[in-house]
Amino acid sequence: MCAGREGGRGESAVDDGEIRYTEATKYDAIRKHAHKVWQAGPLSKVKIRADSATTVNDLEWWDYKKKDGHGGYYEQRTLPAATDYLYLNKHYLEPPGELSKLGFQQSVAAHELGHALGLCHKADRVFSLMWTSVASPPVTGPTGVDKSNYKKIWG
Repeated sequence: MCAGREGGRGESAVDDGEIRYTEATKYDAIRKHAHKVWQAGPLSKVKIRADSATTVNDLEWWDYKKKDGHGGYYEQRTLPAATDYLYLNKHYLEPPGELSKLGFQQSVAAHELGHALGLCHKADRVFSLMWTSVASPPVTGPTGVDKSNYKKIWG
């Protein structure tokens, strides 16, 4: 994830100004939250839409369960026309998991979708949804820094 220090278009799931997605996640509400916060106002340059029979799937949302220290992760596949994956970890997101409260779940989903949009982790000294760890209280949507980085990538 984010092999380049700054992230960018080449580090994203975006294809022709949009992310077409499918989902096989039980966390539909937090997936919808992530889509909503990354589509608000000036963050609507990249359209996030469900895949259809006539479009190419860019991103799939999946669940997994593993004690690996991550609430979720984004996997970019660099092969031509390959579908990227966004995983949400049931081990931490379900009770009694440490991220099982709604705000923490929303933070994980929005953070991972940020990676699919080309954003990288930010240092903890900069207030950001893209911190490597979920903040307490959780940041559930893009901060000013995240919006600025989005604008640098997508205009």
